[in-house]
Amino acid sequence: MSLSNGGGGRDALRHDQRRARRPASSRAFVRPRIGRRLGGVALGIARFVGADVRVVRSLWLLSLPLSLGLTLPGYLVLWLLLPSGSDAAI
Repeated sequence: MSLSNGGGGRDALRHDQRRARRPASSRAFVRPRIGRRLGGVALGIARFVGADVRVVRSLWLLSLPLSLGLTLPGYLVLWLLLPSGSDAAI
């Protein structure tokens, strides 16, 4: 059974029903001020997904040479776009 109405790829559910399908998350995707190493992007990602920051940093460092440096612009974009968060522990 398909949820789309078949015309133009729009979802047949009302707005409040689509909103109810989203997972509830109390975590904000921000760059924390405390615990940063460079820009706080890795720490923000780690807190948002609930992972250890060392794992996120290690994966990024491994991906840097494997992607021939293509992950560096992504890091810089996130550094510019993510707001600097509060110092509250999550």
